[in-house]
Amino acid sequence: MSKTLTDVLSSNPGDNGRIGELDGLRGIAIAMVVIFHYFQITLVARPGSAIAYLQAAARLSWTGVDLFFVLSGFLIGGILLDSRASTNYYSVFYKRRFLRIVPVYAVTLLLTAVLVSLRLGPESGPFQWLTTEGAPWYAYLTFTQNFWMTHAGSFGCNGLAMTWSLAVEEQFYLTVPLYIRALSRRWLARFLVIGICGAPLLRTLLLRFGSDSSVGIYTMMLCRSDALLLGVLAAVLLRNDRCRERIRSAGIAFYISIPMFLVGLGFLTVRAWNLNTSIMKSVGYTWVALFYVTILLFVLTRPDSVFSRALRMKWLCWLGTLAYGIYLFHTGVQYLLFGLIWGCGAKISSVPTFLVTVAAMAVTVLLAQLSWRFEQPLIRMGRQANFDFGATQPLEAPASGVRLVYR
Repeated sequence: MSKTLTDVLSSNPGDNGRIGELDGLRGIAIAMVVIFHYFQITLVARPGSAIAYLQAAARLSWTGVDLFFVLSGFLIGGILLDSRASTNYYSVFYKRRFLRIVPVYAVTLLLTAVLVSLRLGPESGPFQWLTTEGAPWYAYLTFTQNFWMTHAGSFGCNGLAMTWSLAVEEQFYLTVPLYIRALSRRWLARFLVIGICGAPLLRTLLLRFGSDSSVGIYTMMLCRSDALLLGVLAAVLLRNDRCRERIRSAGIAFYISIPMFLVGLGFLTVRAWNLNTSIMKSVGYTWVALFYVTILLFVLTRPDSVFSRALRMKWLCWLGTLAYGIYLFHTGVQYLLFGLIWGCGAKISSVPTFLVTVAAMAVTVLLAQLSWRFEQPLIRMGRQANFDFGATQPLEAPASGVRLVYR
């Protein structure tokens, strides 16, 4: 007999009640991000070679961040929906988010500040990208570096360029709890649809009338809210009995839509893979997010499928648990090793430089594993803060047994 959705969301394939399918998707997302930064940007391949074709096939690996956005919207949206009637709704949510995100991020900022202060050589030397100041430090401390990047038209330097996506998520956490708390389930769904449709419209308007809006279109929360809100919408749908059954029984719809999305992704890979192309900036981000949320709904409603079983593989779930640390450390480690060993920036042009990249991956995973040991007690501390419903019942309570866990 096939498992129900409740069985999937309540299952315990790993430690601490984590959901295997979601950890597996998170593992894929962080692998895509690392592939893009380690091999797509830095690899110098001879045109027409097998490596060049492999590199071309991975052009959209940067969209791993969009998969992260969909997963964040789904997980955080689900938790907020389940606790929206609690008396300590905001305090518990923000305490847990603080303990999950800020301590490790603060350590990363401190280590980066130390590297910047050391300088490690002339401004034009091998450590230029890693040790040159990027956004003002107050921007990183307040999770507003994406505003600075938009204003400067640059992602900055010092190994923290990728934290624009963390800033987007933090800004999302400041806004979405208000709407989930205030709106009924029906009006929330309408709001989400408006926000999802509004994001590509806003990007198109900025593309048409903005003088130099490429970085802003990519890094501002309102411009990227379609992926986040699609995740929240998925959480809303799976908490509605009728919608959940329709999704579970929509086999034909999945077998039509998934190939359709893949064809679109193939077109984007060939013709508009760069995040600065007009197609990608207008509707491409939304197309990618729709594909990822479709995959999310598929694996959660079909736990016995081959893909769902693959996502529950231990090594992939393990990679998903380390995703946050890998995300924070991987670019800094790569540039630091290349500077120390080769005296240049990260660039793969030979077998030895490839081996340095592999070493950077190993060091990054090791640091992420050590970081996870530091993160675990903080996560447990956050979970000790429970939502209190008092004498009331949760508004529009989720299906019996359905629960989600913090990542």
